[in-house]
Amino acid sequence: MEILQLVDQLEQVLNRGYRLPLSSSLVVSEEQCMRLIDQMRISVPSAIKESQRMIAERDRILDDARREAKSILEQARQHALEMIAQSAVTQSARQEAERIVVRSREDAERVVLRSRDEANALIRDAEDYTLNVLQQLVGQLGGSLQQAKNGIQAIEESRLDPAPQESVPPPAEAATSKPKRN
Repeated sequence: MEILQLVDQLEQVLNRGYRLPLSSSLVVSEEQCMRLIDQMRISVPSAIKESQRMIAERDRILDDARREAKSILEQARQHALEMIAQSAVTQSARQEAERIVVRSREDAERVVLRSRDEANALIRDAEDYTLNVLQQLVGQLGGSLQQAKNGIQAIEESRLDPAPQESVPPPAEAATSKPKRN
């Protein structure tokens, strides 16, 4: 019997009951009500039970995806901090960045399989964070590269300028050697 028919029958049992004077209470047949309730329990479609199971499974998958995404983000943060602290050369930084991006995408794809909507948001967050850290790293490496270029230029300029610098005393062996003639 369909659940809606059972609800209609329960309503009829309630309508056949009689009210107690001076109260809002209603006297109905307990046996008829219990019989209808038992039939309702039996008639609940398996689809409802399956949907409840699916909702519980979805919630579990979402919780797993959130935990894994947090772990991925923390690993990416730690790795990025290590890269910045090491001040690696540009080439190794690019290779490491590519590896991080590949790993992030692989991890993110695994998360997407569990929960597509939740994973898409997490992927964007992870990529934004990775991009931000890598941009900062490129900026720092660019600054280090510029400092190195400035140092090279200063040395080359000092080689071209034969005048001795007043702030740097001549080496001890230069003082004992013969003066150069032009």
